[in-house]
Amino acid sequence: MCRLNRALFVLQLMAVSVISACRTGCDNSPKETLQSLLDSTDIVLIHQVPVGFDTYHVQGLDLSEHFYFVTSVDTKQRRAWLFKVDRKSGRLDSKRGLTEGLLIHPGGMQYDGRSLWIPNAEYKRESRAKIHNIDPNNLQIRRSFDVDDHIGAVASDGKKLLYGVNWDAKHFYTWDFDGAQLGKVASPTSAAYQDIKYYAGKLLCSGHQDGQSIIDVIDPKAWNLVKRIDLPRDRWKTNLAREGMAFDGNLYFLPDDGPDSRILIFALH
Repeated sequence: MCRLNRALFVLQLMAVSVISACRTGCDNSPKETLQSLLDSTDIVLIHQVPVGFDTYHVQGLDLSEHFYFVTSVDTKQRRAWLFKVDRKSGRLDSKRGLTEGLLIHPGGMQYDGRSLWIPNAEYKRESRAKIHNIDPNNLQIRRSFDVDDHIGAVASDGKKLLYGVNWDAKHFYTWDFDGAQLGKVASPTSAAYQDIKYYAGKLLCSGHQDGQSIIDVIDPKAWNLVKRIDLPRDRWKTNLAREGMAFDGNLYFLPDDGPDSRILIFALH
């Protein structure tokens, strides 16, 4: 085999290897991806995205194909913010103020493929909140409903149900997309959750308990804890699950506040 043919053969083998890896690692079903999280024993940092603006006090994080979405409260000016961030550059694409009187505390959120679902509450427990359905393209509020409690995070199944947790996640709520309350149950754990996501029939709830950053996988049908995932605690200056979390097969955290915050991206191992 001549050198040129040999080189072409090697390139073909490399291409086949890349395609095979993508088929097994990139095209998993949501259930398979969730199982990978359940089976993981560690997470490894693979990328950091410096966010090129002041994020104030971060509350929630999620992502679409091209953008990150971040909720935040400016505690000095007492203002609520939603930021849309370019995933490649980390630069601010657009922002929307969510402040409405005493409602200055936007929380953990979820992008369900069509809408952003975001709570905005008074900055105190046992208060009140609005749950917003927001257009991810122009960040305009499509519709909202009121809740007589501080709702700190909301997740959407993308079909008809919303799930929420109140201050320190003492209770889980369930609503339909029109805001009718369908249930309220005591949390099956004593963890304080900051951000929650609906994924493959389960709720991924990130937060902390006794100073330890965790992700709890909760079954919203039986309201029981499926698995607790302890996150690394000694390698980072801040607990990873202190603020925003997102998941798409990789784990994304935005634990820091202010102008020097970074989105940390982890692969499962």
